[in-house]
Formats: sequence, C-alpha cells, structure tokens
Amino acid sequence: MTDRVSRDQHPITPADALRFGQSMCAQAGSDTPRLDAEVLLRHVLGIDRTRLFAEMNETIDPDKAADFLTLLGRRVAGEPIAYLTGEREFHGRPFKVGEGVLIPRPETELLVEWASDWLRDRPGASVVDIGTGSGAIALTLAAELGPGWSGRIVGVDVSTEALAWARRNRSALGLDRQVKLVPGDLLAWAPNTSADLIVANLPYLTPGQLAENPWLAMEPAAALVAGEDGLDLIRRTITDLPRVLRPGGAAGFEIDPSQAESVTDLLRAALPDAQVRTIFDLAGHARHIIAE
Repeated sequence: MTDRVSRDQHPITPADALRFGQSMCAQAGSDTPRLDAEVLLRHVLGIDRTRLFAEMNETIDPDKAADFLTLLGRRVAGEPIAYLTGEREFHGRPFKVGEGVLIPRPETELLVEWASDWLRDRPGASVVDIGTGSGAIALTLAAELGPGWSGRIVGVDVSTEALAWARRNRSALGLDRQVKLVPGDLLAWAPNTSADLIVANLPYLTPGQLAENPWLAMEPAAALVAGEDGLDLIRRTITDLPRVLRPGGAAGFEIDPSQAESVTDLLRAALPDAQVRTIFDLAGHARHIIAE
C-alpha cells in the first residue's frame, strides 16, 4: 500500500490493509498495533469483526482504502483511536467522543459498578458526578438503575466542550429525563447537604506523568492534570464534602495508584466517621478510594 490509492492499482484486501496498518502502528510505538488497524478498518468498512474475517480476501473499494490510509496516518501521528472513530464503548454502551473531551477508560467501570450497587437500595437518592466529561459515569448509572429508580442524577463539568459531548450522549442513549447536566466548578455550585452520593473521575495526573505519556497529548490537558501532585481538584472536592454530603452518604474517587494513601488520609480527615476503603483494578493497582 502507498500513501495514495488509485482505482488503477492492484486490488487491496482487508488482509493487505491489516498487515500494512499493523506494521505502521507498531513502528509508531502503539502497544496494540493489530487492534488499532483492525478497529480503524472495521470503522471504515462499516462491518463487525465476524464479517471482516469472513471477507478477509475480498477487494476493498479504493475510496474505502483511501479513507483507511487517512485515518491510519492520523493514528500514526498520535490521534486516539476513539477520536478517529468518534466513539468509545463504556460498560457495554457507545459513547460519542472527540476533541475537547476525555476518552472513557475501562477502569472507571469499577467505580460505576460500586456506585450502582450502592444506589440500588436507595430509591430517591441524589447523585452528583463531578467532572462528568462525556457523561460516561452519570449516564451509565442512569441506564443501569433503569426507569424504575426514582432518584436524581446530576453531571457537572466546568468545560462547555465536555458538556456538549455529554448532552449528545444523553440524547443518543435516551436519558434526557433521567440525567441533568449543569456547568459548574466541582461542588461550589451545590447547596448544603444536597447529595447522597458523589462520584468523581477528576484530573489526577502530574505534569511529569503527562510528559511521560505522549499518547495522551491530544486529549484535553485540563481533563488530565491537576497540579504538581495531581491532587489539586480531588483535594478541593474532599474539603467540600462535609458541606454537601448528607448524613449516611458516600463518595468515590478515581485516582492514580500512587495517590491511594494521600487520598485515604484526605477522606479520613474530612469525614472522620466514614469507612474508607480501596477498590483495586484487574491488575491489582489501587484505582478508586471509597468513603461510606
């Protein structure tokens, strides 16, 4: 394959495209070069994995091949796969994403699972998702709890771009009535004792961590970095918990594993009567700190 595809050149098959795409992504330093190439090719062809493998030796339309090369070039330049395809699956549902919003990560699903379990026996509870971004946490909670759950879910974000993506996802998932989206700076907008549950996947990286991970460069830095220790926004939120959280409430924060002890100490100081524990991800790393 070359940088340009014409109708006169040798026919290109999905097998050819995958070999070339995998090679290019590997040379660019991707950790998942084969998967990257496959996802982009399936996106361009509009087919699922089963059909792709069934048609591995069929000829690709030259225009589709050209589209694949264009996306491949953008991937090699560092653009995230989710931005190239326009969506990322989260907890089994497609979320629209693009420039200006953080891409949902699988580890955040653990926070959603804990929160949904906590809420199932609490109809009428009030939930605040701080730093909602694409709306992945708030909207997934609403979908998982279903229309029979009578509580209130609010997603808040300081970024107007992020809220625009959250609104798109809310409409696409048919959850306009179940989830309210509001602009706001952490909990500053919230009335006293107004929330039973607060969940937050706030920026928690340090500038050094961002510099060490160049594949994050195209996602909004404001959604990734929070001060020299990565805890500026988490610290501010935890400090405000006693004002906003109702008695018997709970809070959960996604963290970098290195921050587990610091965030645990912050929560114990702010909520001395709470039980504080850690949720570990599948790799055994501390990923969420919970206070109940």
